[in-house]
Amino acid sequence: MKRFVALLLVSLALVQLAGAQPYVTVFEDRLSPGQALEVGNYTVTLVQSVNGSPYLILKSGDRVLELKPFVFGSTMESDGVRIVMGSYTSQGGFLIVSVRARFVTSLKPEVGARVSFNGTTVEVIAIGNDTVSVSVNGITKSLVVNGSAVVGTVALEYDGKAIRVYKVPRIARVETAEYSVFYPYRDVRVSGAFDVPVTVTSLTEKELTLKLEVLTLPPGWKASFLYGGVEVSEITLPPRGTISLTLHVEPSGSGTIEFSVGNVVGSIHVESEGVEVSIPYLSLEAEAGSVLKIPVSFLGSGLVEFSPGNLSPGWEVYLISEGYRLRSFKVKGSFPASLVVAIPRNATLGDHRVSFLINGKTYGIDVYVYKTYLGQPARLTVILTDESGNPVRGWVAVGDKNITVSPSGSAVFELKPGEYTVRAGCEGCSQAVERVKLSDGEEKTLKIELQRAEYYFKAELSQEIVTARPGVSASTQITITNLGSKADEYRITVEGLPEGWSYFISQDPRGASPLGSVKVESGGSATVYLIITPPFNVESGDVDVKVIVSGRSLERTLPLRIHVENPASLTLNVDTPLLTVRAGGTTATNLWVDSDGTVTNVKFSVQAPNGWDVEVIPQTIPRVGAEMQGNVIVSRGPVKAEVRIRVPKSTPAGTYTVTITAAGDQAKAQTVITVRVTQGSSGAWIGITLLLVAFGIVVWLMRRVGRR
Repeated sequence: MKRFVALLLVSLALVQLAGAQPYVTVFEDRLSPGQALEVGNYTVTLVQSVNGSPYLILKSGDRVLELKPFVFGSTMESDGVRIVMGSYTSQGGFLIVSVRARFVTSLKPEVGARVSFNGTTVEVIAIGNDTVSVSVNGITKSLVVNGSAVVGTVALEYDGKAIRVYKVPRIARVETAEYSVFYPYRDVRVSGAFDVPVTVTSLTEKELTLKLEVLTLPPGWKASFLYGGVEVSEITLPPRGTISLTLHVEPSGSGTIEFSVGNVVGSIHVESEGVEVSIPYLSLEAEAGSVLKIPVSFLGSGLVEFSPGNLSPGWEVYLISEGYRLRSFKVKGSFPASLVVAIPRNATLGDHRVSFLINGKTYGIDVYVYKTYLGQPARLTVILTDESGNPVRGWVAVGDKNITVSPSGSAVFELKPGEYTVRAGCEGCSQAVERVKLSDGEEKTLKIELQRAEYYFKAELSQEIVTARPGVSASTQITITNLGSKADEYRITVEGLPEGWSYFISQDPRGASPLGSVKVESGGSATVYLIITPPFNVESGDVDVKVIVSGRSLERTLPLRIHVENPASLTLNVDTPLLTVRAGGTTATNLWVDSDGTVTNVKFSVQAPNGWDVEVIPQTIPRVGAEMQGNVIVSRGPVKAEVRIRVPKSTPAGTYTVTITAAGDQAKAQTVITVRVTQGSSGAWIGITLLLVAFGIVVWLMRRVGRR
């Protein structure tokens, strides 16, 4: 029954693994209460509560990630660790632990197939019908089809077609309650053999016997446990006692060693410094601008890190081997390379120190520069060719200089030292861009191959200024020449036209054959006409627009000025230019508005004596003159308005003038109406009465004065 349950759980784990790669099973066994399983930086512990119920704890350091009762079929998953719980007996709980592993590579099931990484070597050593034998740093594991195995920090899976190799965390069962193991460091940098002190302390009152093993060791390394100078593979730990051991390691390069003291597994990463550097030359003489190659040899075993030191501006130093520039590489035995020193052309005369670092140590050589080009101008020759290598007559631009090349296709520039962008092209060719760096006194020839563009064209207007009148179309001719290697279709648009304007493209200047686009074969040309129509209410003046000719991948912008001439004029006539009205009365007359041409938005304003009420009805006339109906210009004649005048009662009799102004968008006009104001009969009688009263007063005064 137990076997069946275990097989069931393994099958369940494998099904989960197949559907959730890259989880890899690293532990399948029972864990007793009080025991802990170390999975890399995580700890799986089986504990019992006060009443004896089992619980499973997953921790990362001192942080508890999950705590669950131990129940058959339950799972725990956190931070890339997955645990499936099986049956629980008096011997403990059955666990299947899987981790999210880092995939390294796949090996073919062939004898001799191997891979090395991080000081670990995996090699196929035997092939059976349904099995394969694999060596991991000398430890042999046999895999069946769809089986897996874990050796140290390496997990293997075999599906019958390939052996997948994974890097997994270190797995160790720890008897946490019986003893502790301490060693002071995890990473060391050495240049030879070294010793690691290991202290084992008993935490119980009983005597413990512990095995000492080296689990993984890179090829060529040696390692053993020493106690009192004697190599040991097992120790007996007295109750509550402590034993100090020495792990002696003889590395032959960089890598990682893993060892175990009882059930406690430890690891140490070793960085080897056992490489000697041999440089045969100490001082050299050279000309500025030259490149020196100095042989360098590396002897020993280990990793080499190379980096340039503090160099003067323009100087360069690097390592090469087999055509590759090296920054980091491994040495085992002898490794030859070349140290390359590039001297700038503007280097000053005299001694220069070229320094560089190898594994953090500073090395250097002295270079004496006996000739320099400092301050001398550079000479750049640019040669233009086509795809067949024939000279091309085009142009070359460098910085602010633009030169048309000679008939031989070349252009010469004298430039200050520096980096430049070189642009070149020709009519009907794709523009080419190159970057060039010129040193002091350098003479350099740059060949640029120009290719005829697939889509390239020229566009020209027959006239850049056209004259238009309100509502009357104006046209200009557009010639398109296809200089590309393929046929292209062109569209023409106009940008910048004011509101109310319209345009279209036609095959003829009268606009009888409108076009949406025009197709031109390679090497051919076409002529079309741009028809532009301004609105009737357009004012005189100039309108600047852009004519855009667009091909498949290129467009041209052609400026066009439209000169508008609007000769429109406005006239005002009244039926009765002389009106007579009594003070306090009202009078009116008709006003006729006419125009030569079209005038829009005609509005009226008046000037009249103070206190007079003068009104023009209507106040605004939208349009006077001709208008377009379809393709026909229709003139409706003058437009009538009415002028109403109200004279205040207090206005003395006399002759007055009223000025009426009509102003439209295109023109304005004025007219004057004369108004004669008279008084009523009651006013005359009042005047006579006043005269009689005044005469009576005079007579009375004369009589009084005469008596005296």
